[in-house]
Amino acid sequence: MEDFMSESSWQKHELEYLGCCPVCSSSIRVLEHGGIEDRVSGIPGFWDYYRCDECGVLYLDPRPTQESVGRLYENYFTHSAIEERERANWLDKFALGIRNDYLNWKYGYQYHPQQSGGSWLMYLLPPWLRHEWDHVARHLPKPLPGKKRLLDVGCGNGDFLRAACSAGWDGFGIDFDQKALEIASKCGVKTQLGSLEAQQFDSCTFDVITLSNVIEHVHNPIQLLAECARVLKHGGAFWLTTPNTDSIIRQFFGHNWLYFIPDHLVLFSVAQLRNILESMGFYAIIERRGVHVQSHWRASLAIQQGKFGVQSIYLSSFVGRKNQLRFWPLEFFTFLTPSRQGDVVIRAIKH
Repeated sequence: MEDFMSESSWQKHELEYLGCCPVCSSSIRVLEHGGIEDRVSGIPGFWDYYRCDECGVLYLDPRPTQESVGRLYENYFTHSAIEERERANWLDKFALGIRNDYLNWKYGYQYHPQQSGGSWLMYLLPPWLRHEWDHVARHLPKPLPGKKRLLDVGCGNGDFLRAACSAGWDGFGIDFDQKALEIASKCGVKTQLGSLEAQQFDSCTFDVITLSNVIEHVHNPIQLLAECARVLKHGGAFWLTTPNTDSIIRQFFGHNWLYFIPDHLVLFSVAQLRNILESMGFYAIIERRGVHVQSHWRASLAIQQGKFGVQSIYLSSFVGRKNQLRFWPLEFFTFLTPSRQGDVVIRAIKH
């Protein structure tokens, strides 16, 4: 093992060996996927995912320590602002106008250009297109007077917070990634470096808390969820999305699933996260994700085909049009069964 770690540039002190589930502490487990290679970012090593027999989550073991995990994010995609893809032809521009009109009307955003009547046209299109933009807005309605305090945990480069603030939210973001926060600050987003626990917020401080693709990256997800529950006001909304281990994509592609990468330490299903949140005093609602399931398919297929790198696997799959008719049966299936969609999406209300 020491020879392997030296060969893969991971030293023994940079890895921690769990031997038990980081969610429920059970030591009864099964090796679900062994020897996973990171074909997206090229992180060295081969990684093992275990399934807990008690609570069912998948977790990485061994995994980088809290001190060494920063190596996984040195070239992360949040280190640059995400640019809107170029809309060269009239159809793409028309589609952009429809999207902007819908987001401006329903969520109070200030996007331009917008197509007059686009919000109504959106309801004539397949529902998974509308659900994708609902997901982008994190299913947050326009803020009410006196209930505008929004915390985004793991805010990255602040793209979501910029849009939310344009709708009237008083947004604040935290993240471990200094480079990403520098991008957010340049865009006028209020941020702070470090963990949620380190901020020492008073109890019942925020009206809304969001975690977009965050919980799978943290060493102690239960501790993070408990802290979110503590600083959220009673009646406040908690929104979370994370890769779904019960997705049809993982069941089809197995170890080539796009989300098996070493910065994903713990992975959940819809039912597992809903049960955890309800045990903490939340009322949990499952939301639909939208058209990303076809992007998940294309990215996983690229891994299966032996492709390598963010550009070849992620960007080619997630950026650009998502309206190929051959994927509509897949979209329709996950529309009917959201527990099998690509991501867990939960909106929860604190009792």
